[in-house]
Amino acid sequence: MQNQLYRHLLDVKDGRNFRELGGYRTNSGRKIKTHKLIRSGHLADLTKSDERYLAGYGLKYDVDLRTSYEREHQPDKVWSGLNYFADPVFDEDLTDSTMSISDMARAGGENASWGFKRMLSAYENMATGQNASKAYRHLFELLLQNEKDHEAVLFHCTAGKDRTGFGAILILSALGVPMKTIERDYLFTNEVVADFVKEKLAREQAKGAGPDLLNTFRDLQTVKPAYFKHLFKTINASYGSINSYLHQQIGLSSSDLLDLRAIYLED
Repeated sequence: MQNQLYRHLLDVKDGRNFRELGGYRTNSGRKIKTHKLIRSGHLADLTKSDERYLAGYGLKYDVDLRTSYEREHQPDKVWSGLNYFADPVFDEDLTDSTMSISDMARAGGENASWGFKRMLSAYENMATGQNASKAYRHLFELLLQNEKDHEAVLFHCTAGKDRTGFGAILILSALGVPMKTIERDYLFTNEVVADFVKEKLAREQAKGAGPDLLNTFRDLQTVKPAYFKHLFKTINASYGSINSYLHQQIGLSSSDLLDLRAIYLED
């Protein structure tokens, strides 16, 4: 049976990893509204048809979590009526989502675990860095302003998997979605990008890339349960729990959480 998470994919032709968070159930049995929350990769390659589709879908806010370098080299397509916000999680792209295979070779050499360790470090920075907390705090400020039905906030990085994935983890946690569902949504990226990763690996292998370099690429271009676990290990060690993190690092009050649930959940 096809993974039911495929129903969350949006019909965007020239964009990667565009997904609707609506439809997920919370621990209390309520459901996230559709046309309210979208996670994705960058918006640089959208066609006019994609732009019309997203505008018709209700997209009102585009929150760009990328660095200035990423934004300058792949600027988002922004149309009339779309409110754009640049909120970089990192000063530099610690997830290396734009790094070429030759750059990986220079950075990691023959160290097959370089990419994996690099990702663990990036996740630690996302959980504890001041730049990251500022970016995600502003994302939640916008979420609290997005009160009208069928008006959506889209948040994204380059590939839509790590900085975006953490944003989705925070939002789904704040709305009371079960942790198993949150992890499934996080790991679903691997199915969405499977063809892209497979084709890229095949091309690089044909050019002579060895197994260590290919493994580095795979580690940087996918998500893993180990990354998810390391993220929560870091959060729990520093803040005690994800709920404490939302209060202490993101600055959400109990009233804010109630307001978020009033805006984004339905019976």
